[in-house]
Amino acid sequence: MNKSKHVTSKTSFLARVLLVSLILGVIQVVNVTVMASTEIHEHKALDIGEGTPIPKIELSAYRDPLDGVNIHVEIDNYLLNAPNLAVNTPDNKVGGILQGHAHVFVNGIKRQRLYGKDVHIPQSWLEAGVNQVAISLNSHQHENWMSGDHNIVGSVFLDLSKKQIVLHNFTSQPIENKHAHH
Repeated sequence: MNKSKHVTSKTSFLARVLLVSLILGVIQVVNVTVMASTEIHEHKALDIGEGTPIPKIELSAYRDPLDGVNIHVEIDNYLLNAPNLAVNTPDNKVGGILQGHAHVFVNGIKRQRLYGKDVHIPQSWLEAGVNQVAISLNSHQHENWMSGDHNIVGSVFLDLSKKQIVLHNFTSQPIENKHAHH
């Protein structure tokens, strides 16, 4: 009887520890989401316009063997380029497709611009536990591209202490046909 109570007590204690850990993890993810969302919204917004193909974005994350994490950005209906390589047009389009660059946010802090499909996030930019990397698509005037009321953004939640580092992946505009790339 005594042994049974000890096992039940130990199981109950472990269940409480797991529950508290889960709650703290959810709170951390919510806080990081709010920070990135706030930083992204601090830029001016520019609607893509009616009839414009909606740019789509998805992120993949891979542990870097030396330091931090590598993020691959998959895009569709968008020409990701540097301002000096952009075709200067009044509507920011090339062949009907929007062009511009991206902004990289780590835990709500804008860290850099992105002109290609891959970016390295050094360990020094990451915190212990859950981290968020968000990438927004922007005009070369640094306005956030929007479709309706939504920023065009991809986000990934990571924990490098886990074997599977990606905890959650979000995109405002998912890519349906993964074979069409621009």
